[in-house]
Amino acid sequence: MWLDLLPLLFLAVCAGYDVREKKIPLVVVWVGMALAVLLRVQGAYGEWSVLSVGLSVIPGLVFWLISLVTGEKVGYGDGWMLIMIGLYTDLWRCFLILLAGLFSESVAALVLLAARKISKDRQVPFAPFLLLGMGVIVFL
Repeated sequence: MWLDLLPLLFLAVCAGYDVREKKIPLVVVWVGMALAVLLRVQGAYGEWSVLSVGLSVIPGLVFWLISLVTGEKVGYGDGWMLIMIGLYTDLWRCFLILLAGLFSESVAALVLLAARKISKDRQVPFAPFLLLGMGVIVFL
């Protein structure tokens, strides 16, 4: 259980920074990634293979490629955070966290648009919604 709290901690730092600065602190993400790899190598997550870890980072790599193709309409930091999440979880949990984050961000954006609190061209930080998605998936 405590191993699930580590990525939540890293995501919480990223979410706070993303809300304030509109940037993801990549140093925090990379430290989180390094710790995840170290924990995997030491066996803290039980049995694992290079293939399973490679598959678990696919959602993050897809987001990173979307950033590249769209000229960073989706930030590179979001892809890096998903790669980090994938290193702590497996492919399916990472995908569920991504879906929960996208769903909650969509609902929030629609509500804010309907209430005319934001405009269509407003950027909404994604890290808080990834944090929410991770919290939901971890604690369910």
